[in-house]
Amino acid sequence: MARLRALPGLSCCARPLNVLPLLRTGCLSAVVSVEGPDTGWAGEFGASFHALEPERGVRDHTPAGAGVHTVLRALAGTLDGDEDGGADGGAGAAGGGWRGRELALLPYSAMKPEWRTALGALGTRLLEPPSHVALPMLSDKRAQRAWLRSVGAATPADAVVPALDHRELRRRFGSPYVVQTPVGSSGKGTHLVVDEADLQPIHQVGGGPWLVSGYVEGVALNVHVLVSADSTVRVLRPSVQLTRIEGVGAPFGAYSGCDFAAPALLAPLALARAAAAARRVGEALAALGYRGLFGADFVLDGERPLLLELNCRMQGSTWLLGELELAERALPSALRHVLELYGHATGGEPRTDAAGAVQLVVRHTGAPVRVAAAPAGGLHRLKDGRLRYCGAGFGLLECGPDDCVLLQLPSPGMVLHPGVPLARIVARHPLTTPDGTALTAPGRKLLDALRAGFVLEPLEPYGLPGPSGPAAVPSASAGPSAAAPRAPW
Repeated sequence: MARLRALPGLSCCARPLNVLPLLRTGCLSAVVSVEGPDTGWAGEFGASFHALEPERGVRDHTPAGAGVHTVLRALAGTLDGDEDGGADGGAGAAGGGWRGRELALLPYSAMKPEWRTALGALGTRLLEPPSHVALPMLSDKRAQRAWLRSVGAATPADAVVPALDHRELRRRFGSPYVVQTPVGSSGKGTHLVVDEADLQPIHQVGGGPWLVSGYVEGVALNVHVLVSADSTVRVLRPSVQLTRIEGVGAPFGAYSGCDFAAPALLAPLALARAAAAARRVGEALAALGYRGLFGADFVLDGERPLLLELNCRMQGSTWLLGELELAERALPSALRHVLELYGHATGGEPRTDAAGAVQLVVRHTGAPVRVAAAPAGGLHRLKDGRLRYCGAGFGLLECGPDDCVLLQLPSPGMVLHPGVPLARIVARHPLTTPDGTALTAPGRKLLDALRAGFVLEPLEPYGLPGPSGPAAVPSASAGPSAAAPRAPW
């Protein structure tokens, strides 16, 4: 068991919001991410933030692994430059005194070898959780589905196929059906297939053999589970996953948010069965040496929960669960996850009752654009069809019963690629129907008011070659961005 010491913490993740409970509890000294923090986060939480997005001036679909690696390499390349401390979002300043510093890794997800190498180049001494047994069947959706059935979980009908024959798959699974690449998260690599044309983008990317499943139209339910250092399994609050919502810009499978109050309106038997299945899977993982949080994604076929997959890490809803726990003066699950990984068991049974906490991710639709104006991040209230700014707000804790908090907003001048998040709405009141598939009337008004606050300028022409022309749009592999001339990449 690792010795518990007071060390400044480091997290690497897609966006600082993912680790908000660790920031609120003062555990983090530095955050390395793809998206930058919202305005005021550095001052509020006393941490340095180093991010790819503010430097490049682009919000695209850069994977977290590649984006964090780019930021760490950039920091290593600027060590001899500005050492005065972290800016509120930029990675160009190598602030925070990286060389010779000892940091404790507070992992959102598994540490990548290339991150470790880049941190070594920074001269940072990194304390990591003890290594646990590798569980390769958890990283491949095909192997994971078979393993889930082997421990008694009910899953949708499926098959692993080396080729995608639409006629045969439709005969076997009906229409529509779901095709998934072996590796992917947050909906990436998950496709709903209705006709032959839907297979074309899958063939272009490749990545088979594929997992093909029958489509079950039911409520999407997520259950957090914590496996303690002493192998105790605790089932946490469930949430309804928001999906198939018209108007928010999310393709099939993409993460659209969650609602922790909606489970109270579902069939109690379905919830009890999902919790029992999640606990059974947790016990099987504990026996294999797994420790920490994981999420179980179900679809409810009536009162029968079918387990789709596991997310063996903190999830996109863990931060919001942590806000509820902090309001109840409980240790947030994100912090329990870190402590359990380091071998320190955290006692106490979590609450599993429904609670008012909603997040809705709104995405940009259409061609690439540049943000000319955007709403201010923070606390807002809808009045006369418009969003009125009410003050600083970083999450659910600042939100009153009639308020909302806007997060993850792009800065003016930023280029948005199709399908990227435009904003995240956080509220205590429901924004969707109980099944999470349609906006309520108040939710629609809030969405309309949010979109009305943006001025988006089209980029024309788009995608022409040439790194220096005004039409060039930076991408994850592009050279220096005209929108961010300071960026070392």
